[in-house]
Amino acid sequence: MKLEKKFWGASFLLLLVSALVYLPKVASFGYYNDDWYVMFDAHVQGVKAFYEIWRIDRPGRTLLMAPLYNLFGMDPLPYHITAYLFRFLGGMSLLGTLRMLFPKRFFFATVASILFTIYPGFLSQVNAIDFQSHILGLFLALLSIELTVKAILAPSPKTRVLFTIGSILLGWAYLSQMEYFIGLEVFRLAIVLMLVLRGKGKSFKENFTTTLLRWLPFAAAPGGFLIWRLFIFETDRRATDIGAQVGQLFSSPLVGLWWLVHLIQDMINVLLVAWGYPLYTIAYQMRLSDTLIGFGMAAFVVLIVVVGLYWGKDDDVEREATSNHGWMREEYWLGLLTIIGGLLPVILVNRHIVFPGFSRYALPASVGVAILLAAIIEQLYSRSLRMALVGFLVAVSVMTHHANAIRAVKETEVIRDFWWQVSWRAPNIQEGTTLIASYPGVGISEDYFVWGPANLIYYPEKQEQTPIEIKLPAAVLTNDAVLNIITGKGVETPERRGNILTRGFDDLLFIAQTSKNSCVRIIDGNAPELSLYDSHRTMVVAPHSQLDNVLVNSAFPEPPQVVFGNEPSHKWCYYYQKASLARQVGDWESVIKLQEKALEDGYYPEDSIEWMTLLEAYTHLGEKEKMRPYVSILREEAFMAQQACDFLSDAANDEEMQTFIEKKICE
Repeated sequence: MKLEKKFWGASFLLLLVSALVYLPKVASFGYYNDDWYVMFDAHVQGVKAFYEIWRIDRPGRTLLMAPLYNLFGMDPLPYHITAYLFRFLGGMSLLGTLRMLFPKRFFFATVASILFTIYPGFLSQVNAIDFQSHILGLFLALLSIELTVKAILAPSPKTRVLFTIGSILLGWAYLSQMEYFIGLEVFRLAIVLMLVLRGKGKSFKENFTTTLLRWLPFAAAPGGFLIWRLFIFETDRRATDIGAQVGQLFSSPLVGLWWLVHLIQDMINVLLVAWGYPLYTIAYQMRLSDTLIGFGMAAFVVLIVVVGLYWGKDDDVEREATSNHGWMREEYWLGLLTIIGGLLPVILVNRHIVFPGFSRYALPASVGVAILLAAIIEQLYSRSLRMALVGFLVAVSVMTHHANAIRAVKETEVIRDFWWQVSWRAPNIQEGTTLIASYPGVGISEDYFVWGPANLIYYPEKQEQTPIEIKLPAAVLTNDAVLNIITGKGVETPERRGNILTRGFDDLLFIAQTSKNSCVRIIDGNAPELSLYDSHRTMVVAPHSQLDNVLVNSAFPEPPQVVFGNEPSHKWCYYYQKASLARQVGDWESVIKLQEKALEDGYYPEDSIEWMTLLEAYTHLGEKEKMRPYVSILREEAFMAQQACDFLSDAANDEEMQTFIEKKICE
């Protein structure tokens, strides 16, 4: 079989495998994490907002995101498609590079490119808008290195010059997206050295000189970038200030020792831990049906990979691969040096590989991981053992990305449903109100996870000024925030990446949802209704929520469907939100009408606290007989019964109702 035919066969295999891994649920992905503030800023200010967002550390990202936003706008789907394409093209570039370096190693090159493309240690593929630059940067880096190999192996000077220029330009391009990817220059240098060492009979001095001369033109990429970064560009962000971070080494000799320790730890993480721990941390969230589907997908992809590898096998070449230790030595060192090079810039800025939160830092090193693992597998004498090990690694990757996609889809559904319910409940929210929110099963680590969607719904108007004013600020419910809320003191005016907000802890609106199937509750601090499943922090701060920040006389907003999806069907929570709004204005008849309509349609609450709105309306209107069926529900839990006793006693308008509540609920 001709080598060219094998290459295109491997390319098709890579395309098929990567598509099966990354694309099945892509249409259900939405915004995640930093996407919220990035896309809000772009929505209210256009592409010029990108410059302000990234000017402090990575201004080159604007060159990517501006045209993408002009093409795709607010729709998350095209960003996920392009992120996948860049991921696949990165795998193709690695395949092309290894094909030139090891032209007869179909198995090695194919396995390495597959393991790299579906590497399970990178879990931010679903965060496609914010991580578009990471994924593109990795592709451009590998394409730049592929052109380096082409330049060195080119037969004519003219072709060599063209490939060299292309490699340098792409080097600047990838570093403009993500500066810590500069560790991949070790991969480039290691390749140059490897090609030089293949020339036999030269002295160490000759090899060193030849390597330096061949590498020097390509050093213009990292060299030019470092000159700009260190001496021209001024950064306001310490984490990306190379001089400040490296300067720590001279402040204490222990810093260097800790860097070494962290390097060893992170090497273990990217090489071994990545093939188990990420799956372990996220797979438990899957339902049995999702797990079975994942196993089925993994088996199908493994079958495709095994068949593809058997299709391209060559027994004579395979025997040579398992016996020629010279080739193996090259591959081992190439992989190991690339891992170290990929991790060093991360370590030097005091970052570490932590799954799943900081999996992005594993990206550059994943190139070396794939090469080293493929080299180890190729050397195994038994073909069956080789296939079994490849199958295991592929299966783990497929299951990891499947579980990660399931989690991403669930988070999208939860956040979209949450804000649709808020839009049903609150016609508007007073400008300047500080929002505290609790999503069911979704962590909130940054305030813009809340203010991003809130402002897209309630204050999406265009703004020309810089920084952008966030009219509905938010706060994360940390220990410090809880103390500020309890004391009613503290005003924060943080300015971050072109956004400014004024966060006051004495003017709050708390919005909570305990589970995916329960309803969102906008808490009234004067009479906070608390679920059995609310966190202790929620219970502490709920009395400080000011319901009058919900403006009842405004027109209802229309959440943009491109961001929040289609409006959910009108089930129990829709009627609950409308009844809660009627309750806020004292329209008790409408409360009863709305919730009895929901019950007639066969909808019931998931959380027993959601009965309280209907029961308070019955209490106000003296409907004792209608309350009787719910008495047993209220008395099931002491916490629920105590709240019902307090709320309904206050709502009772006559002695007869008061006596009924005391005997049936309070006793």
